[in-house]
Amino acid sequence: MRERDNRSTTTVVLNDSVIESPKFFGLGVNQFILRSITCGMILSGAMLEVFAQPTRTYGNARMAEGNQGERIETRWTAKAEHIYDEGFIQGLRKDPKGGVTLFDMDLIENDSPGAGMSEKGVWFDTIGGEHRAKKILSIDDPRAKNAWLVLYVVKAGKHPLEFIINDRKPQLISIPESNSTAWRWTEFPAAWLQSGENTIELACPEAQGKDEGWSILLARADEFADGGGDPTLVGRSSLKSNDGGQTWLESPFGPNEDTRAEYTVRFSLDRYIKTGWLTSPVIDLWKEDGRTDPVVPLRELLKVRLSVQADLSSGTEVKYYLRRGLSTNPWASNWEPYQLVGDGPTLNHEIETHGPGVVPRFRYLQFRAELTTTNPLHSPVIKSANIRTELSELVVRHPNIFVVDAVNPIIQYSSIPWEWEAWDREEFTRLRELENLDEVVAGSRTQFDAQVKLMNYVTRRWVNTDPEPGYPPWDALSILNHLASAGGGGQCSQLNNVLGGFAMAYGWQARLVNVIGHEPVEVWNDEFGKWVFLDSDYENNYNYDPVTGEPLSLLELHQRYLDYYFPDQPIHWMKDTIYWESAREGQPAPVGRGSLTWQKDTHFAEYGVPTGFANAADMRMVPRNNWFEKPTPRPLNHGSNTQWPWTGYITWYDERTPPKRQYAWFTDRPADMWPDLNLVHVDMTQGFGNDRLFLRFDTYTPNFSHIEIDVDDTGWRKVGERWTWLLQSGQNKLRVRAVNHLGSAGRPSSFVINHANTPFAE
Repeated sequence: MRERDNRSTTTVVLNDSVIESPKFFGLGVNQFILRSITCGMILSGAMLEVFAQPTRTYGNARMAEGNQGERIETRWTAKAEHIYDEGFIQGLRKDPKGGVTLFDMDLIENDSPGAGMSEKGVWFDTIGGEHRAKKILSIDDPRAKNAWLVLYVVKAGKHPLEFIINDRKPQLISIPESNSTAWRWTEFPAAWLQSGENTIELACPEAQGKDEGWSILLARADEFADGGGDPTLVGRSSLKSNDGGQTWLESPFGPNEDTRAEYTVRFSLDRYIKTGWLTSPVIDLWKEDGRTDPVVPLRELLKVRLSVQADLSSGTEVKYYLRRGLSTNPWASNWEPYQLVGDGPTLNHEIETHGPGVVPRFRYLQFRAELTTTNPLHSPVIKSANIRTELSELVVRHPNIFVVDAVNPIIQYSSIPWEWEAWDREEFTRLRELENLDEVVAGSRTQFDAQVKLMNYVTRRWVNTDPEPGYPPWDALSILNHLASAGGGGQCSQLNNVLGGFAMAYGWQARLVNVIGHEPVEVWNDEFGKWVFLDSDYENNYNYDPVTGEPLSLLELHQRYLDYYFPDQPIHWMKDTIYWESAREGQPAPVGRGSLTWQKDTHFAEYGVPTGFANAADMRMVPRNNWFEKPTPRPLNHGSNTQWPWTGYITWYDERTPPKRQYAWFTDRPADMWPDLNLVHVDMTQGFGNDRLFLRFDTYTPNFSHIEIDVDDTGWRKVGERWTWLLQSGQNKLRVRAVNHLGSAGRPSSFVINHANTPFAE
């Protein structure tokens, strides 16, 4: 859990008087309780007592007179940046000046679904000499701070490529010889843009024909459907001239000049996108914010007030929404729909706690701020939020229940609705049987050992080959069928998608990750409670921490890559050479290579750094792994010679890794791309009795089956979503884990509680 600059305070109301600090006063039959996180003080009972060691001495718990309970007040306060980190976002980013704004890079394109290498025919068009290209991109509002032309081009000769925007003066596209990427973006004056159609003309007039010109990537109409696009209008905005620009033909591609396609030419504009939203994490209104003790007494909400502060400017707006629920899991069915509660720069809203249409005695809350702008040069800025809650504490905290140890993770959810393959796919059974996988993993005492054995098996299954002809779908069974019929099954994408499919056949979630020049896989490992990089390609390895031996995720490898290669500066994608880098002289790579296979001619042997670490400058993913259920949409042939032009990836960026301008969907929140899986968060509620706790379990487990508990090391047994823990004298131990339908168990949460026998007083 990240640290956050939140502050919580608690006051007590005694006989309708607010007490801010301990003081002596006339006493009758008055019960109250004051809880303070900062000083650890508790005041309780029919007489006023101040305890210097509140965790040791409390006195017996008593119900309030008339069962009405003591009135207490708690506050939850957070800056927008911390809501961004711990909650959910779409289309936003942090503002360097403070607060959260709309994302400030806008991509204009119409080629992504079909862009890439195609087996159906031509997928490049070459220009040079009399052969020119024209692209038309429509923009409803041309205002932008800066503008960039983005295109995928390959240079054939020595002559420069020119571009002309809206008939302005020709500009040159500069490509340093040291830069390996075929993606190129070049800045031009934003004032050249116009509302409606904008034309981009590309030419290489000095070339003596196509052989000395430039090749531009195409997006064929007949590839659009599989990429998630509509082919109906494809080709209308890409024109070709064969007479130096005197006449133009619409989409005349291919040997017969009858192939409909779009040039992969795009605009990237430095301006705010139109809309986005910021959603808070689930807020437990029964608990003081920041409290780590899992036990909370029974409480009832009396009043809840939500305040949100924002800055608005010309053309901007914020609307506020609220919902109430009965679970810490934001995906649970017991949440009510979001309701609009206000708009403007400030929200001050009192939330109903009782009455018709109110979730009965709700405990949890989420709010959402939706940001919009009609002026792309301005964005609303969310600054902070505050919740004040008045509660009736129906019972006081029992002094004889001591939490000695608790491992109770706050689950880090993704803002992205990840799609996971269903556990009961018949294809998983076939994979295990056809490839004899049960024997492969037999004898593994740990989950990670089995995952490494599967990686090694895939490496030994076939060598890296071109996947064409007949580029296979992304699921593991189709790739293996392709291998059986063609003799070669593909390259890194196919090898590691097979590994991912094998892992999922045993209930371990996996997904392909696109990094620099490579596609490895990450598998969720329950023993380490994290995503782990694995590569079954010819390198066959995982990367581990050389101090602890713990396998690393690609996010951890990315951070080490930056510290090693770019310690003092951000990457400049158009100037820096970013590919499979060698080890720096005198500085060994800060990772170890784990593998069951030794090969002499590996990247590690030649360059001194293993795959994974070598490729971790850049990362993107398709946010799903359900390729059996939904073969499409997917990128066209993924990275085969076209460096991933699809825009359906979620792409990582951070302070040293600026967003790449050919993409549209970005995040710098680790939970979005590396969400927690299979963990359990436990809420413990204390009732009137002082010898039992009432537990509720929440988990984000794909293909979830049930919860299991282990009480005092007596063995695992299945329970429901709620369970009562009857405490014995002395030490009580509990472990809780989630189990999916394939029998894979998640990393347990654990608790040790001492129960001191204290006579229960009415």
